Order: sequence, then structure tokens, then C-alpha cells
Amino acid sequence: MKICIVPTMFPKYKGDYYGSFVYDEAKELVKRGYEVHVLTQHNPKIPYEEIMDGIIVHRFRWSEPKKFKALVHFTGVVDTLRIFTLIISLFFNLFRLSYKNDFNIIHAHSTIPTGLVAVLVSKIMKIPLFITVHGMDVNNYIEHPLKHLISLTLKNSDMVITVSNDLAKKVKSLGVDGNNIKILKNAVDTNRFKPSTIQKIRKKYDINKKDILILFVGYLDTFKGIFELLGVFHELSKKRENIKLMMVGEGPKITEMKNKVSEFELEKSVIFTGKISHNIIEEYYQSADIFVLPSYTEGTPLSILEAMACGLPIVSTEVGGIPEIMEWKEWVYSFSK
Repeated sequence: MKICIVPTMFPKYKGDYYGSFVYDEAKELVKRGYEVHVLTQHNPKIPYEEIMDGIIVHRFRWSEPKKFKALVHFTGVVDTLRIFTLIISLFFNLFRLSYKNDFNIIHAHSTIPTGLVAVLVSKIMKIPLFITVHGMDVNNYIEHPLKHLISLTLKNSDMVITVSNDLAKKVKSLGVDGNNIKILKNAVDTNRFKPSTIQKIRKKYDINKKDILILFVGYLDTFKGIFELLGVFHELSKKRENIKLMMVGEGPKITEMKNKVSEFELEKSVIFTGKISHNIIEEYYQSADIFVLPSYTEGTPLSILEAMACGLPIVSTEVGGIPEIMEWKEWVYSFSK
């Protein structure tokens, strides 16, 4: 069987955390004997064609920015034109690959733009289409005029996969037949993500064994609740000295976050690691004491599943599919000495 996966995000190199969940899925399909192709946008300084762990990766030309940034954060006229070139190029390249390889299934991750383009090609080439909805593609537009385009896209796919019951309800509210919706929640490799007493990361960042290390892993942007997290940590740090906050990841708000840390005089307590390779990310969970995700919108976040698999207590907002994977309790912890 030949499968073509069309994601909005895919690792630029082995170990890249960006789109690693798609990479893991594709790699497992290869292990099961399927021929897996991935069609994704090109980014600077990476090859247009390569094979990664048996996955045949095709990257198409478009009006790419000189410096990488996530598609969801494209704004303004220039970025709109870039998205337009992405859609056109994706269409012609998916059509070309489908004609050349005679795919049995096209699997698009996210509704717009990949799902929309995949619908057009699947109809022309008469290839079954699956679309996986991860959260932002529906959550951000459920009350937006674009919801009509999202609804049309999903209703014209053969199967809609959602990562939570919450998303399944939202997809159904857009007019998608419930028989065409499959709930398939995210998963983690528990051979890697498991409780451990590893101290390598704490030593690397000079974190004392007696320090309480609070960990955030994710995209550094407003919708992740990072400024609220920093504000709460500022208040906690006034009551207790031996707490540290580690922010793993990158994003458009990192400079603003660092300025806020300086304003609060928390330079010695807040650690920005930058982007960490997916190959070693479990070591950061295993070095922490608490995981926190104060996000405003989510599907079923992989970071929470990874933290739970490593045995960490979780502090999170009650949004999206998070309540489906956690036993919810309101509690107060005393930071008094």
C-alpha cells in the first residue's frame, strides 16, 4: 500500500521537534511495510528530496521566508502572498506525485490549507482521503467565517480523524457525518518516556537537587498562556527561593518573555533552553518536578502525555481534550517553608 501524508509541519531534519508526531506516525507505517511519502513545504538550508528512516520526503518550492516560522503565525500582505504560493505549489505537486505513484490513500494533517488542497486532488484522482484535525485548525475558526470552508473540506473527506472527543463534537457541529469521524488520541513511546532519576539536565543548567523545577514544553506564544505562567511564577518566587522555571521551545514571544523576566529580576530562576532535539526531550521531563501547560486552546497536547508518561504531576488549564486524559482536581499547594 502507498500512502501520501500531507502535513502543515514536518521535521526539517532528524531530531527536529517541529512536526515530530507526523514523523513518528510515518516511521511506524514504514515499519509495518507501507510505502510512505510525505509532501511538505521546503524551508531554508534543507534538501528538497530525501529519505528519512524509510520515509520518502518531498519538499516543494514556494515563496518561503528566509527565516523559518510556523505557518499559523503568518501575518500581513507578504505572508498572505506566501500562503497563496504554498497552496498553488502544494496542489500541483500533490497532483504530480499522485499521478506518478498511484497512491492508495492521501492523509492530510489539518484542515486548511493541506486538507483543502488534498480534497481537490483526491476528487480529481479518485483517491480516498483522511484528514486529521489536531485542534487549532478547528478551535481557532469555529466562530470565524472560514468555518464554512473548513466544513466543506471535512465533509468532502472519506474519514475525519480527531485527537479528542471535544474536537469530534466540534467537527460534528460543522455538519460532518458522525459515521465518518474517528477519534484517535495522541500517544507516546513509553519505552522512552518513563519515570527516571536522571540528573544530567539539572547539572547542565546548574539546578540544585533541592530546587523545585517547573517545566514548560511548547511553542512560546500568547495562546499557550506563557505570560500568565510567568506572572504566577513571579509571585511564587517571592514566597520561596528554591524554585526554577524551565521554558523549553521557541516562538515569536521569546524576546518579550525575556524582557519580562528581566523586569521581574528572575534571570537566575527562569531558564530558556531554546529548541531541543526530539531525540533527547524525555531527559528534560525526567529532570523536572512539575509540568505546567496553561494554554488557552488545545487538541490533546502531546507534551502533557509525555510528562504524564514520565511520572510528573501536571498543572494545566481545563481546555480542549485535556480533561479527557486527566483526572481533574482543584488543589492548593503551600510554598511556605
